[in-house]
Amino acid sequence: MGKDPGQDVLRLSLSDPFNVQPLQRVHVASNTPGWVVVRDGEHRIYKEFDLHSEAEFIVGGALGTHSINLYGHDQKLLAQRMFRTSCTTHVDDNDGPFGKLLKNCYWTMCTDGPVRAMRFHDQIFTFWDSWLMDNTQTLKGMKYFWPDVTSNVDFYAHSQREDGMIWENFESRIPYENYWDWVFQYADFSRSAENGFLQLRRAPVENHVEAFFVEALYFAWKASGDTAWMTQHLNAALKAVHYATNDPYRWSEKFRLLKRGFTIDTWDFLVDSEAKIAGDNIMRVVLDKTHFGIFFGDNTNFIAGLIRLAEMLDAAGLSGDATQARATAGEMQSRIDKLSWNGEFYRHWIAEDPDFKLDLGVDLDRQVALSNAYTLNRTATHQQAVAIVRTYQRIRAEMPSSSPGEFYAIYPPFERGFGGENAKWEYMNGGVMSCVAGELARGAFDHGFEAYGADILQRQQKVAERFRGVVPGILRGKSVEEPPRTFTHMSLANVANASFAPEHSGKDVTVWMGDPDNALPGVPTGDQKFRSIPFRVLDPSANAGRACLAISSSHGFSRQASVEVGAKARSLYLLHTIGGDDLAGKLRVLYADGSSSTEYIRKGINVGTWWEPRDREFENTYVPQELERYQVAWRGANSRFKNLGIYVSSFPIEHVERKIKSIEFQAMENGAKWMIIAATLSDSDPWLPPYSEMSFGMPNNWGAAAIVFALLEGLAGIKDAGIAFNSARVAPRWAASDTSQCKVAVCYPASSGYVAYNYQLDPSRRLIQIEVTSSGDYIELSILLPQNSQASQARVDGAVVQHQITTVEVSAYLNLNLRERGAHTITVDLK
Repeated sequence: MGKDPGQDVLRLSLSDPFNVQPLQRVHVASNTPGWVVVRDGEHRIYKEFDLHSEAEFIVGGALGTHSINLYGHDQKLLAQRMFRTSCTTHVDDNDGPFGKLLKNCYWTMCTDGPVRAMRFHDQIFTFWDSWLMDNTQTLKGMKYFWPDVTSNVDFYAHSQREDGMIWENFESRIPYENYWDWVFQYADFSRSAENGFLQLRRAPVENHVEAFFVEALYFAWKASGDTAWMTQHLNAALKAVHYATNDPYRWSEKFRLLKRGFTIDTWDFLVDSEAKIAGDNIMRVVLDKTHFGIFFGDNTNFIAGLIRLAEMLDAAGLSGDATQARATAGEMQSRIDKLSWNGEFYRHWIAEDPDFKLDLGVDLDRQVALSNAYTLNRTATHQQAVAIVRTYQRIRAEMPSSSPGEFYAIYPPFERGFGGENAKWEYMNGGVMSCVAGELARGAFDHGFEAYGADILQRQQKVAERFRGVVPGILRGKSVEEPPRTFTHMSLANVANASFAPEHSGKDVTVWMGDPDNALPGVPTGDQKFRSIPFRVLDPSANAGRACLAISSSHGFSRQASVEVGAKARSLYLLHTIGGDDLAGKLRVLYADGSSSTEYIRKGINVGTWWEPRDREFENTYVPQELERYQVAWRGANSRFKNLGIYVSSFPIEHVERKIKSIEFQAMENGAKWMIIAATLSDSDPWLPPYSEMSFGMPNNWGAAAIVFALLEGLAGIKDAGIAFNSARVAPRWAASDTSQCKVAVCYPASSGYVAYNYQLDPSRRLIQIEVTSSGDYIELSILLPQNSQASQARVDGAVVQHQITTVEVSAYLNLNLRERGAHTITVDLK
């Protein structure tokens, strides 16, 4: 910071005055006694004390440049020192699960971005995801890490359709009619911009977009603290509300609620029978043909948006509009509760036409849809929240034993009706979602199920560990089961011409890949099972040194070999590998009737190379079963290289009704080498066990953001009660976990608003101690007490203060308010 005239008079114990953290202790010393005044980054006093020779204080208040001023008894300034205070969002629980989980969530959000840009009307806008819903969901977590939170809101406000409709996504295009122009042109749900190089689109079936726009505006306002910016978008928000509550595609005059066609929760695809009505398109709705109904999640989301909008309107001085928004919210809440709430959870979808029935193989009235977890943190009363949490606990007790969690998109899943991409237990039809885990945990913390919320977060960390630090958006709701099948070994004894290593070679036997110095020793022989497929690998010592079939146009290899079969089959499995050119050979199936079928052996399609063997084993991505064609079966090494391998590959038999005469292996005329070690036929369709339990259909970032939401606002308990944390609610719930000490900071980079605290539960001394500060002026503190404990007294900075005890279900909280800027030490004595 540079040397000032009084720095020898006033000395600080700071190793780095440019990077001082909130709650850091600063030791002050002076040979000249006086009065010390400490000011924060907004030049407001947060600490004063009499200094005789040395003292210590805790850093607090607003971030930025802090000053320490030493005044003499004549009030003359004797010395001034400065330091820079900064803060980042973190949880430090001594290498515990929750700090790791936060880091993994941030990593996950960043791997789906973290930021991209687009151009519209000569302005540059940034985003994490081009879909408004996805971006808003991600904002829920990224607002604590990223400075730009307003740009995406700006884009959707500037591009709003004239009648108030909000577009749901944008994408690059070329200036010619495309599929979306063609399929959505009937009601102006697709437009081009930027001279035809940008597509604006709204799936007609969607009815959550306006609510997510309001939510994004609200989150961005809170994080930025910019009321002037927020106010300029209120007209767009009011227009969006008017559109949603008046447009015939969105509003049910019968129920006076938002409507949509039959989809799985909030997703954008219709049930097959309704898609057929809409012209064989899963995203279209047709006003006089589609069977509309009330999906509760659209409505609880919209009601929450109205409540948030009212808060923003009040902040902008528009109290009349705020009153109307709250009144509309109350009326809609009463209607949706009467229509959809069954005492345990909200029923998924209620048809406008009572005679409309769907036969989807499941009791629709008993299905629990994911928006129940979201509604915990939207509009649910405490009584409703308790019932919803207990519903998920019931699901956990009865779900399949192989399920990764009770956090289903919908449970139980549909038996039929949603096409191939929504097979049972995949994606939205029974997939297990991290966003549901986050929302459920967040609601559990608020409604007296704190230990359950902590358990959910710990389980999510274990999932992240399985995926090398990534929190997957969706996992399969049930493990894929191996199909019943029988296998028949094919003997390669008569065509084998190669050995794995030179020590096993006999006369006229080719060594692996033709190079004795670069062979593959150690391949297991005899009856083996690789990736669930049984193979019989020849023992070279029992077959004149010959263990496998080497196919190549190179010298010393076989150009072609044929193995007799004489039976029907549905699939063929090879234990093999290739070297050289990526196109290595041809596999021909010859049938007894004289017909044949052929598949080329190609790297990356149905086999891999033997050096540095790779498949999808270490990819954090979903792989459809039909693309799971080959997998690494075994890895080995030789003296030259330490990562060599062979593969199991599956091949469908094209004509399963025909008897197979023989199977031929043919070389390509390019010198590529194809080594076939063993072959097995099966009476079942091709199947290899999936490497990953990951499903598909949504980015990982918004699920990770929901976990951040639960961890920071639920377990750590830091909530913004104003804007930019000028007022905060802090409810540490660490007593519900095994964490006895932790340091927490939650910061908005967009505004530098923050809250930080250090927590310690000391059972031996029967006390809880918390050091806390923030950038604001007011903290409402609510401390979860350990089970079977009571508080005898509470002290703030050593002075006994009045406190209140409240209960949520069986959980007890000690409550008190902190109204003075700066850092405070709270001690709760337990009995």
